[in-house]
Amino acid sequence: MLGKLMKYEWKATWKLLLSANALTFMMTILAWCMVKILDHSGGDFAMMDFTAVMVLFTYAGSMFAVSVGTAIYLIHRFYTSTYGDQGYLLHTLPVDTHHIIVAKILVSTAWVMINILSIYLSVIFLFASSSEVFDSMMRGMKDTIEFLGAQKITIFTVIMTLIAFIFSVFAKVLKVGACISLGQLSSNHKLMLSFAWYVAIYVVERVVYGIYFALQITFYRGLSNTHYTSIFDNQWETSLIAGIISCVVYYLLTWYVMSRKLNLE
Repeated sequence: MLGKLMKYEWKATWKLLLSANALTFMMTILAWCMVKILDHSGGDFAMMDFTAVMVLFTYAGSMFAVSVGTAIYLIHRFYTSTYGDQGYLLHTLPVDTHHIIVAKILVSTAWVMINILSIYLSVIFLFASSSEVFDSMMRGMKDTIEFLGAQKITIFTVIMTLIAFIFSVFAKVLKVGACISLGQLSSNHKLMLSFAWYVAIYVVERVVYGIYFALQITFYRGLSNTHYTSIFDNQWETSLIAGIISCVVYYLLTWYVMSRKLNLE
């Protein structure tokens, strides 16, 4: 049943979100052409240079619009299909609540990851199209890696950092679902309460992270034989643990409201 739910969720979202990512591809190609024009104009054709710059600004705006639009659409989709009019049909199906949550979260996370990857590849491709910008970027990356101690970076660290990142994305998606679910506890102003829950949770998270990093810096400062860059050596462990805990907490909150406090009136 989980596979069927995921298939239905994918079919309900792929047309719009795939079109949004196609827009990213088209804007990348157009911006690439404009970068080439800027590289070869040599100060001539001032109007063409102006047009190229405007296209590049439009490219940056489109990347932002695609990211925000994807997030808004997925939030709207989760709300309407779970607690809106479509929710009446969904919750009458002989489907376990866990399957509903997992299907929606997996598909939403997949689209978020696709969106992040498409924008990331787009920016890398665009930077690589200009030799000067690409060389400058490479030098900056090299200096940063050397500063953090490149000799300590292993394949295991890279893999675990990627896993920690994936869990952090899951946590962000689950947090939105949990906030929307908690907002349903109110008989009125459900969307407003959902937003209030999101702000409150965000503030609590920032405070906890701030205290943690302050204590960590204080601890390392007290070790005379420890280089400050060692603070960053095992940050994937903190990110992974925080991501797993967040996923569990937000999942349980969503499940509790959806299974025990469901109110579609």
